[in-house]
Amino acid sequence: MLSKDVLEYIEKHKLCADYIFPDWKEFLELLYSQGSCVEAILWFEHVRIDEQINSLGCGGYKDTTNPEYMYAETYIHKDCLKNKTLSEIEEYIESVIAFYPHNHLMPSFYITE
Repeated sequence: MLSKDVLEYIEKHKLCADYIFPDWKEFLELLYSQGSCVEAILWFEHVRIDEQINSLGCGGYKDTTNPEYMYAETYIHKDCLKNKTLSEIEEYIESVIAFYPHNHLMPSFYITE
């Protein structure tokens, strides 16, 4: 079961229906410090709605803080992460972001309690 602190963080910082956060490192540090972990990561691209045709994603969620933008779901994902350390998860996320330097990719987390 997720801790009260993690649940409160999710409620306060989640950007849409999926677990996408403005500061993914902060979220992961809290999550792992509370004994939970990531099972899988699905990537979204934060993109202008009128430029979605050129993005890595399609469909998704409107950005409620900036209506010209959305979080477009991509096909980039990684499963079977439950046994990875926090450091390994962070390295994976940073490597994906570095591989797509011209896209504003954001990880969405499937979490294990």
